[in-house]
Amino acid sequence: MSPSSDALANPTQAISQLYIANKAQGPNTFPRTVTDHFKNIFASPDVLAQIPTLDLVHPPESFPNGSLVAFNCMVQDTSLSPELYLITLKNGDCGGWGITDELSSEDDVRYTDLRECTVFWGVSVPGLSSWCYGDSSQHSIHPVQTHKYPIPNAPHIGVQIKVYDENLARPLRTTDLISFIGILSSEPLHATLETSELRSVPTLHVLFYNPIPTTIVPRDYPEPSILQDVTTIRDELIAWLADEGLDGDRVAAEWILLCAIARVRSRHPPVLPLSLTVANFPAHAERPDAKPVLSSVLSLIFPMLTSTPLSLEILNKEPFCPESKEEDLHSGLLQLPRGTVFIMDEGAVTEGGIFNRGVTNIRAAQEMMKSQTLDYVFPYSSFHFETDVSFLILTEGKKSTFFQTDVTVSLQQMSSDDASSTFYKSADTIKLPTPEKLRQFRQLVGGAKVGNVAVGEATGKYIEEDFVQERSASTGKGSSLTSDALVRRMLIARLKALLSHQTEMSIKHWESAKALDQYTI
Repeated sequence: MSPSSDALANPTQAISQLYIANKAQGPNTFPRTVTDHFKNIFASPDVLAQIPTLDLVHPPESFPNGSLVAFNCMVQDTSLSPELYLITLKNGDCGGWGITDELSSEDDVRYTDLRECTVFWGVSVPGLSSWCYGDSSQHSIHPVQTHKYPIPNAPHIGVQIKVYDENLARPLRTTDLISFIGILSSEPLHATLETSELRSVPTLHVLFYNPIPTTIVPRDYPEPSILQDVTTIRDELIAWLADEGLDGDRVAAEWILLCAIARVRSRHPPVLPLSLTVANFPAHAERPDAKPVLSSVLSLIFPMLTSTPLSLEILNKEPFCPESKEEDLHSGLLQLPRGTVFIMDEGAVTEGGIFNRGVTNIRAAQEMMKSQTLDYVFPYSSFHFETDVSFLILTEGKKSTFFQTDVTVSLQQMSSDDASSTFYKSADTIKLPTPEKLRQFRQLVGGAKVGNVAVGEATGKYIEEDFVQERSASTGKGSSLTSDALVRRMLIARLKALLSHQTEMSIKHWESAKALDQYTI
């Protein structure tokens, strides 16, 4: 059998044999040896793909104890205390990686053999679109530690993650998207080890890991397979989004796509995603908390999307920021991985008051839109963590009730008199493009999400002269374009170039951005 086959069949035995083969090097370097060994034997994508995936379709209880699995997740909590284990057992064999529970007895423990492993908590990727992993509707999911998942009442998997190689653990941060490969077991929750009641939770003993791109599926920019027809594909995508989610409004559809593909380009100076409000978006006549079909349409092309009805109950009761309670980090609605599209629908707001938590939540969301940072609240302090989330606000009024966004556009309802059946129709009634066209749509937005666009000298000079000229003309008419307008238009022009899979912004993109900017209110 090959090393990869041995590891798949009996990963615990594979580690034990590796320990025996490397005894001469001493135990201190063994965790790193494990990382390098298993990462090497699963280096080929084809071999790596043989490892079964722990997900909503294949939950923890579907695997035998000691199985080798891959868990694609978001790191939710990095603040858990390290755990002690024996690197060498009394009989001289390897310890750790779930091989023994020998530390349950303190008799005859050789303290020179004690080592620390880092403990994390990981959760299913929040808002992950079903096309990224498959249909889980037939499976009953029983999550543990539900307060550690940012989307209330959503099916997910939570796993205690143990990393034995300190070099492997050191770079990990909250909201990182990681594919952990390790040995699955069920063990007591580390946070409750000193309590009388020990709860067992799914536990993954990590052998190695691979970062997951923010597009979930790796994307190229420009994408060669669509480059020849990219203009047609882009126009078809805008038309499909408009027809299925926005009653035919292509201007609003283009704005939504541009803001959804935006990402943090720079922190200093700040070049951040544009937040967008779609005004005059009808609320459901009978069910204020109904999910707009726009969310379902966007989730068919974007891999991570979260949609939240901003009812007063959610604002006043659900935490938006992660908060540490009794040394346990509770998640919040805004603890989302980089690359997420976050829709907040104000149509669910009814009469009533907003209390302390509601005010705090609104402030946190506004700050995240403005600076792409989120506070993690601890008992005596709070810490800013960097984010990269695209915000889309849907509101029935002329502007957002709670937030100031970078852009506001007014929805132009084209034909329907029945808003509920048009904007809140069942996801099953969405007219899908062909599988090939849907694949092209996903390639288009996925590539745009990771692409880079340069501004040539000639284009830069044209933009500067054009803006100065337009600013002078507008001043004479009693109004004046601000520098913020220049920055916004430059961002729009870059996004238009990205959505066209062009590596350099052109004068045409600038002129198109100016035209689109005229629709803002």
